[in-house]
Amino acid sequence: MKKLWQKNTQMLDTFIETFETKDDLLLDQKLIVYDVYGSLAHAKMLKKIGILSAYELKLLTEGLKEILTLTEKNQFILEAGDEDIHTKIENFLIEKYGDIGKKIHTGRSRNDQVLTALRLYSKDKLLAIWEDVMQLTESFQHFANKYESMAMPGFTHMQKAMPSTVGMWASAFTEALLDDLTALKTAYELNDQSPLGSAAGYGVPLPLDRQYTADLMGFARVQINPIYSQNSRGKIETQIIAALSAILIDINKFATDVLFFTSSEINYFSVSENLYSGSSIMPQKKNVDVAELLRSKLHLLLGHYTQIMSLSSNLISGYNRDFQDSKKPFFESLDLTHDSIKATTLLINNLIPNKTKLESSLTSEIFATHQALELVSKGMPFRSAYQKVGNDLQHVEQKNIPELMLQSNHIGGTGNLMLEHFSKMLDTEKKHYQQVLKNFRTAVSVLVTEDIHKTTASIDIKTNFPYNIQNLILSRKN
Repeated sequence: MKKLWQKNTQMLDTFIETFETKDDLLLDQKLIVYDVYGSLAHAKMLKKIGILSAYELKLLTEGLKEILTLTEKNQFILEAGDEDIHTKIENFLIEKYGDIGKKIHTGRSRNDQVLTALRLYSKDKLLAIWEDVMQLTESFQHFANKYESMAMPGFTHMQKAMPSTVGMWASAFTEALLDDLTALKTAYELNDQSPLGSAAGYGVPLPLDRQYTADLMGFARVQINPIYSQNSRGKIETQIIAALSAILIDINKFATDVLFFTSSEINYFSVSENLYSGSSIMPQKKNVDVAELLRSKLHLLLGHYTQIMSLSSNLISGYNRDFQDSKKPFFESLDLTHDSIKATTLLINNLIPNKTKLESSLTSEIFATHQALELVSKGMPFRSAYQKVGNDLQHVEQKNIPELMLQSNHIGGTGNLMLEHFSKMLDTEKKHYQQVLKNFRTAVSVLVTEDIHKTTASIDIKTNFPYNIQNLILSRKN
């Protein structure tokens, strides 16, 4: 098939073409819908500045919408020879409309075209992960509320240290995930800028309306400098993966805790039967394999981070084809994170505390610090109290656990976990997310339907998306 860069009958060596495009074609399949969005916005802008007539825009829009319909039916598939998604789309339009199809690329390069599609794809995926994190946070919050006062040993250096509660342990992950949302939103904001119109990285001598296309696609702003638009490829992807890593660090910690606490020797928690795996040889084995795999995913993500960081460094300013190899680790990072959050949500929702074992594990020595502080409250200097209790641990007294838990009533203490505060924070996050999501979905809906008279208020973002776009842009399978 003819390439966009081809100027004569000279063909690219068959092996080289396969080497350059084989794996990337599979990845480009994920970008079809997003590349169409960019092309729709670009075509409307070309009409606005007088490059396209109303009739030409009408035909190109119909052709691009047909691609969306074919994609939904799995009938627009990249094949060997297509080179990339941009070639596939442009050749489709040329076959249908001749010279009109040849106009769609005016003022645009594959450099800004792929970057635009990647930004739109990332917006979609990050919105889905954003929602996933809020759902996971809500699950931890529910678990913390349910078992707020159930006592359990707290650990330092993998040894019992001080009394804690199941609620304190679970809400640690609630607060951690709320912090992770801050990092995720920052990554989303960095990604939420339109590179369309930067062309090959140096602009073009045409009156392109870059703000207009950015608005049409639902971007928050234009990425102004054309060279930086290209230089930011890889940089913004690593910022996104860094934010995803923060989430997986907390998932890793939770998974490690679950494996320790569900071991037969500790037995503080169990999981629902449908989450256990077994052994092919040992009939008695019940393994929480999901937690082991969740623990490992962080390390895979860090590998992807290193790949992209390495690929995008030591390159001269401007586009370099090395960037192509960053797609695979980037796409895998987004999918891996989404799946990990879903699995973690299932795990916390199916975690069961063993109240009897937890309480029996609160043996007398765990109250040593409390006994020292009781002496402090009677006037003894802390270091003297520490020495006295430490030299006579066999006489540390068992405490009234419920009463003891309430004594730590400072912010974050076992008697004052501030769970309502976290609930309010989560409610605020949900409202912000809904507004960001609606802004994006509305922009895409208007872009595809062409009905510029529809307003944000009049569009039902759940039911009125054309061509089942909500399934296309919000699909988490691709």
